[in-house]
Amino acid sequence: MRHRNMTYGNKSLSSLVARIEKVITAMTSEKPIERIKSLESKMDEVEKIPDIEGRIDQINERIWAVKEVLTTAEASAYLGLSESYIYKLTSTRQIPHYKPNGKLVFFNRKELCEWAMKNRIQTDEAVACTGGNA
Repeated sequence: MRHRNMTYGNKSLSSLVARIEKVITAMTSEKPIERIKSLESKMDEVEKIPDIEGRIDQINERIWAVKEVLTTAEASAYLGLSESYIYKLTSTRQIPHYKPNGKLVFFNRKELCEWAMKNRIQTDEAVACTGGNA
């Protein structure tokens, strides 16, 4: 009886066995404990990626802190007011704003700060020190 070389797809069975033996040899010669520790440290690094992405999102959300011209959403975040209230303030002309094309609303960050700081209320101590003359 002749021995036939069995094939699996385009590869012979003997070549597949040789590849499996090569993988097993590599696995046993590579110090598996060290390899596992290396993989664990790499997994730790991968787990940090969502945290890094979250911090990037926070930075993007607060980019208004360095911009001079703000959108309504950025002005809302800057002042801590809802966007709908910001729109109400613009429609009643109670807050300084700009409409360069007649539709979109923009704000100057410094003007918003000045607007937020107007109408200062004296503290009770300040009123007492001035003798009630505010």
